[in-house]
Amino acid sequence: MNRPPETRRAAWHERWQELRPEPLRPFVEVVPGLYQVRTRASRAYLAVEDRITVIDTGAPGSGERILEAIRELGRSPDDVSDIIITHGHLDHVGGLPELQRRIPARAGIHLAEAHHIDSDDPLPNPFTHPLLARICEPYLQWVDPGRARIDVYLRDGDEFPALGGMRIVHVPGHTPGSIALHFPQRGVLIVGDAMQYRFGRLMLPHRLFTQDMAQAAASIRRLAELDFDTLCFSHFRPIVRDADLRVREFARALPA
Repeated sequence: MNRPPETRRAAWHERWQELRPEPLRPFVEVVPGLYQVRTRASRAYLAVEDRITVIDTGAPGSGERILEAIRELGRSPDDVSDIIITHGHLDHVGGLPELQRRIPARAGIHLAEAHHIDSDDPLPNPFTHPLLARICEPYLQWVDPGRARIDVYLRDGDEFPALGGMRIVHVPGHTPGSIALHFPQRGVLIVGDAMQYRFGRLMLPHRLFTQDMAQAAASIRRLAELDFDTLCFSHFRPIVRDADLRVREFARALPA
């Protein structure tokens, strides 16, 4: 016997409640102590222990989102000790001046790109295609966040105490000063834009924003030598299990 329309509607509503996606949260915990924060145009990360390390700051206007996540975790913005930038593109460093007006934390970026950030000149145009670069230049200058202070010039192999030890890995290609962050004790690797993860597949960084694709491939082969279980990106969901095996398989498939 067919159910009345009201009963069918109630059943469909119940089923929809089960299937609909979870509402977007301002942050999610990737592994204990590491949180991914939605910012404008990308994602930042918070490594939270006695002190907090902020990794990337999103596009301009993202500073308040990061501070809100810190407060929702029951912590104070004064607990932030370091802000680490994976590379100098607008969607990663744009929120840094805003944060620096609110908190006294040290800021660090690879020495190859520090002069772009600690400068009164606009950030370099990220587009590698000449026509797109020319078209987008007026907008990029309009949204440029302005000068930010750099306190620490990062180099390959530098270490910080966050989450039992955070090591800087220089991965040039996407930009000359791109870095990844390796947490050996937690089995985590944050790669910024050194790789993409689309449709369940690892990919090279986006060609429209990558300065040297051959160098980017060489950097991925270097990352494949590291041990980690969880792989975190700036624009995609993390891979939370056996990520190093997938990166090694991907690296083997890259052209020499």
